[in-house]
Amino acid sequence: MNDHRRRPPLRLQPRRSRWLGLLLLGTHLLAAAVLLLIPLERVSRVLLLLLVALSFGYGLWAQVLGLAPWSLREAIWSEQGWRLNFRNGDQREAVLLPSTLITVRLVILHFRVGWLRYPQMTLTEEAIAPDRLRQLRVRLRLPSTTPP
Repeated sequence: MNDHRRRPPLRLQPRRSRWLGLLLLGTHLLAAAVLLLIPLERVSRVLLLLLVALSFGYGLWAQVLGLAPWSLREAIWSEQGWRLNFRNGDQREAVLLPSTLITVRLVILHFRVGWLRYPQMTLTEEAIAPDRLRQLRVRLRLPSTTPP
């Protein structure tokens, strides 16, 4: 590749997002409301509500607050591909999956690391600078599947 076409690595270091926390809370409250409306035995309903509460707690801890050891802290996209840095200090090469979601206000990056590990990074304008989010969306929409 010519030197004039090279781009610097794109570093994504998301901050905590209140909007994502509220979205997580809203979806789990909606799931709990549905469980209360459908006809179930009391024991089944309580167990399912407990699972919804555990799912909310896990999502808040691992995804929104990023406190789990396997939470993504940084993703770097260079000419060599994706490199992920986790909270516990691990650094891994990753492959961006086609299930990645790109919209105007939200980008959800799905990665594969190794055989059974599938981390994700959820980005909004609150979690990352708007110009960095725009730059990521532009690079992801380029027809080439290789990094610029």
